[in-house]
Amino acid sequence: MAAKKQAAPAKEQKQKNPSIQVRIDRLNDYEGSSVKAFASANIGGAFAIHGIRVVDSQKGLFVSMPQNSYKDGNGNTKYSDIFHAITAEARNELNEKVTEAYEQALQEQQQQDETEAESESQDMAPSM
Repeated sequence: MAAKKQAAPAKEQKQKNPSIQVRIDRLNDYEGSSVKAFASANIGGAFAIHGIRVVDSQKGLFVSMPQNSYKDGNGNTKYSDIFHAITAEARNELNEKVTEAYEQALQEQQQQDETEAESESQDMAPSM
Protein backbone atom coordinates (compact mmCIF):
# COMPACT_ATOMS: atom_id res chain seq x y z
CA MET A 1 0.00 0.00 0.00
CA ALA A 2 1.28 3.46 -0.86
CA ALA A 3 1.87 5.80 2.02
CA LYS A 4 -0.22 8.96 2.04
CA LYS A 5 1.62 12.22 1.92
CA GLN A 6 1.11 14.25 5.01
CA ALA A 7 0.42 17.92 4.64
CA ALA A 8 3.33 20.10 5.58
CA PRO A 9 2.73 22.11 8.72
CA ALA A 10 1.24 25.47 7.90
CA LYS A 11 3.74 28.25 8.26
CA GLU A 12 2.51 31.59 9.32
CA GLN A 13 2.84 33.81 6.31
CA LYS A 14 2.18 37.46 6.53
CA GLN A 15 0.14 38.40 3.50
CA LYS A 16 1.60 41.41 1.73
CA ASN A 17 -0.89 43.82 0.20
CA PRO A 18 -0.14 44.82 -3.38
CA SER A 19 0.77 48.41 -4.10
CA ILE A 20 -2.13 50.75 -4.77
CA GLN A 21 -1.88 53.83 -6.97
CA VAL A 22 -4.86 56.18 -7.13
CA ARG A 23 -5.62 59.07 -9.42
CA ILE A 24 -8.48 61.52 -9.31
CA ASP A 25 -10.19 61.43 -12.69
CA ARG A 26 -12.47 64.38 -12.07
CA LEU A 27 -13.30 66.83 -9.31
CA ASN A 28 -17.03 67.40 -9.13
CA ASP A 29 -18.00 70.93 -8.10
CA TYR A 30 -21.68 70.85 -9.02
CA GLU A 31 -23.68 72.69 -6.41
CA GLY A 32 -25.83 70.42 -4.29
CA SER A 33 -24.00 67.25 -5.31
CA SER A 34 -22.67 65.06 -2.51
CA VAL A 35 -20.21 63.39 -4.93
CA LYS A 36 -17.01 65.43 -4.73
CA ALA A 37 -14.73 63.43 -7.03
CA PHE A 38 -14.36 60.36 -9.22
CA ALA A 39 -11.24 58.24 -8.92
CA SER A 40 -9.51 55.21 -10.40
CA ALA A 41 -7.15 52.82 -8.68
CA ASN A 42 -4.45 50.50 -9.96
CA ILE A 43 -3.78 47.53 -7.71
CA GLY A 44 -0.42 45.86 -8.05
CA GLY A 45 -0.18 46.78 -11.72
CA ALA A 46 -2.64 43.95 -12.39
CA PHE A 47 -6.12 45.31 -11.68
CA ALA A 48 -7.83 48.63 -12.38
CA ILE A 49 -10.90 49.96 -10.61
CA HIS A 50 -12.82 52.79 -12.24
CA GLY A 51 -15.81 54.68 -10.87
CA ILE A 52 -14.69 55.09 -7.27
CA ARG A 53 -16.49 58.08 -5.76
CA VAL A 54 -15.50 60.44 -2.97
CA VAL A 55 -18.74 61.38 -1.24
CA ASP A 56 -19.38 64.11 1.32
CA SER A 57 -22.10 63.08 3.75
CA GLN A 58 -23.36 64.40 7.05
CA LYS A 59 -20.75 62.19 8.73
CA GLY A 60 -17.90 63.49 6.55
CA LEU A 61 -16.02 62.24 3.52
CA PHE A 62 -16.13 58.58 2.58
CA VAL A 63 -15.08 56.44 -0.35
CA SER A 64 -17.80 54.63 -2.30
CA MET A 65 -16.92 51.69 -4.51
CA PRO A 66 -18.45 51.26 -7.99
CA GLN A 67 -21.97 49.85 -7.75
CA ASN A 68 -24.79 48.29 -9.73
CA SER A 69 -28.36 49.17 -8.86
CA TYR A 70 -31.36 46.87 -9.13
CA LYS A 71 -34.97 46.66 -7.99
CA ASP A 72 -35.87 44.09 -5.35
CA GLY A 73 -39.16 42.18 -5.28
CA ASN A 74 -40.89 45.11 -3.55
CA GLY A 75 -39.73 47.62 -6.17
CA ASN A 76 -37.14 49.20 -3.87
CA THR A 77 -33.84 50.23 -5.42
CA LYS A 78 -30.91 48.31 -3.98
CA TYR A 79 -27.19 48.65 -4.62
CA SER A 80 -24.42 46.08 -4.73
CA ASP A 81 -20.72 46.83 -4.95
CA ILE A 82 -18.98 45.69 -8.12
CA PHE A 83 -15.66 45.73 -6.28
CA HIS A 84 -14.82 45.68 -2.60
CA ALA A 85 -11.85 44.91 -0.42
CA ILE A 86 -11.93 41.60 1.41
CA THR A 87 -10.01 42.59 4.54
CA ALA A 88 -10.40 45.63 6.75
CA GLU A 89 -6.68 46.34 6.28
CA ALA A 90 -7.02 46.42 2.47
CA ARG A 91 -10.19 48.54 2.67
CA ASN A 92 -8.50 51.05 5.00
CA GLU A 93 -5.45 51.29 2.75
CA LEU A 94 -7.57 51.87 -0.37
CA ASN A 95 -9.72 54.45 1.43
CA GLU A 96 -6.62 56.28 2.68
CA LYS A 97 -5.02 56.35 -0.78
CA VAL A 98 -8.21 57.68 -2.41
CA THR A 99 -8.68 60.31 0.29
CA GLU A 100 -5.03 61.42 0.02
CA ALA A 101 -5.30 61.71 -3.77
CA TYR A 102 -8.53 63.72 -3.41
CA GLU A 103 -6.99 66.14 -0.91
CA GLN A 104 -3.93 66.58 -3.15
CA ALA A 105 -6.14 67.23 -6.20
CA LEU A 106 -8.10 69.82 -4.20
CA GLN A 107 -4.88 71.60 -3.19
CA GLU A 108 -3.65 71.62 -6.78
CA GLN A 109 -7.01 73.00 -7.96
CA GLN A 110 -6.90 75.76 -5.32
CA GLN A 111 -3.34 76.69 -6.29
CA GLN A 112 -4.35 76.81 -9.95
CA ASP A 113 -7.35 79.00 -9.13
CA GLU A 114 -5.15 81.37 -7.11
CA THR A 115 -2.59 81.56 -9.92
CA GLU A 116 -5.32 82.33 -12.46
CA ALA A 117 -6.83 84.98 -10.17
CA GLU A 118 -3.41 86.64 -9.71
CA SER A 119 -2.83 86.57 -13.46
CA GLU A 120 -6.22 88.18 -14.11
CA SER A 121 -5.61 90.89 -11.51
CA GLN A 122 -2.22 91.68 -13.08
CA ASP A 123 -3.80 91.90 -16.52
CA MET A 124 -6.36 94.38 -15.21
CA ALA A 125 -3.81 96.54 -13.36
CA PRO A 126 -3.14 99.87 -15.14
CA SER A 127 0.25 99.99 -16.78
CA MET A 128 2.50 102.93 -16.06
